[in-house]
Amino acid sequence: MTGNMQRQRGVTLIVVLILVLLVTLAGIAAVRSLVVEERMAANSLDRSLAVQSLENALRYAEGVAQAQSVASTVNAGFRASTTSGLPNGSFSAAACNSDRTDPSPCTAGLCSQPTLQGCKSRWEDSSVAWATWTPSTKSALADSGVQYLIEFLGDTFVCNLSDPNDPKNCLQYRITVRSATGSNRAFAQLQSYYLALPK
Repeated sequence: MTGNMQRQRGVTLIVVLILVLLVTLAGIAAVRSLVVEERMAANSLDRSLAVQSLENALRYAEGVAQAQSVASTVNAGFRASTTSGLPNGSFSAAACNSDRTDPSPCTAGLCSQPTLQGCKSRWEDSSVAWATWTPSTKSALADSGVQYLIEFLGDTFVCNLSDPNDPKNCLQYRITVRSATGSNRAFAQLQSYYLALPK
């Protein structure tokens, strides 16, 4: 009988050790799941803050485009036109550069008309000079910087779709904003088209 009890005690010990192991594994799985969920929540917050910051930068860049459209010399901040009689920022190129970059000039975030025949988008071109926007109120994302590009698309766009006699003389800009590259923060990019009435 004593041999039977000792065998039962040995089996009990093994069963208890297996239960402790299972509880430990369940605890480790719960902690891992919690860590992953915490990272997901932090990334979601970071992305949300990045998009909010970019929306503010987009409004700022639209103000810059508006100011360019009503300046005493239209698009004074853009490079001079390559064609006489067209506003600054007008550019005419037959094709892309050999590396598919756009040959039209881009300086300090103000870019002339893009060449539309298969060139790399400017926001994909690492050689393009972006402008940096610094908000008046600091935030964690603002410290890493927000960049913007304003591309002049031309001055022959419809101003009023409901008017069949519209002179098609509105200026259009494509505005791209992005969070600074290379930071450990969430990367986001927004784009809008801005139509400005002629002055």
